[in-house]
Amino acid sequence: MHPKVTDLCARGYCVLESVYGENERRQIRRILTDAWQRASEPPMGGRFGFVMHPLLKYAPEMAPYYLKNEILDLLALVLQDEVRLAHSGALLCDETRDFCDWHYHLNTEHRSEEVMWDLQRLDHLGHFDRVLCNVYLDGSNDDVGPLVVSPRRLTDPWAPASLERQGDWPGQEVVYCPPGSAIVFDTGLFHSARRPQKPGRRFLWGGHYQGHHNTVPHREDNRYDGPEMSDYQKRYPLFRG
Repeated sequence: MHPKVTDLCARGYCVLESVYGENERRQIRRILTDAWQRASEPPMGGRFGFVMHPLLKYAPEMAPYYLKNEILDLLALVLQDEVRLAHSGALLCDETRDFCDWHYHLNTEHRSEEVMWDLQRLDHLGHFDRVLCNVYLDGSNDDVGPLVVSPRRLTDPWAPASLERQGDWPGQEVVYCPPGSAIVFDTGLFHSARRPQKPGRRFLWGGHYQGHHNTVPHREDNRYDGPEMSDYQKRYPLFRG
């Protein structure tokens, strides 16, 4: 088994360090900043910062940056299928961002919060039907507010480790990685982000991925089919439904 797939099965996430180089990061930062400016420069504070969903609607110029073979090859191994992008998004925040509450990306359609946030729940899927891959343009560190996760094995129940939406959880891991790193994680992984410690901006972008043979809809699906994507959809299965 690929060591990153092993990590994903054992901990619910894995890190691909520095898959985007300095020039790519500079170009991506310019694209995301331009999109923010076109949106009239909204505040970057609050729980998440400024959110762009779907990212490809705000910035179709980002499409080529989703075609990173190192990432897509790993996702194909994880999903055991040709990969499609089901959701694109970006978060732009600064030092005014709050602690980002613990949350998950399970498909909770028609399920109550009491069911999802139950310390005694025992259900789990046992395989990967959908994963996230987010690129941390500035890395994950104390200065920008690191990602914090509650590790879980693939066979662990979906029960949270705590019912507290803010603060530390027992058994949590703080994820540190250099700029341009990608973090892949299961939809059932509870995660949060600490507040930034220094002035500056934190840019995060990525997507949710499913196999082409998995047509189950998800509450966060947001595939963008605008005219700017027509050529990409013809050339790359990643962008097709």
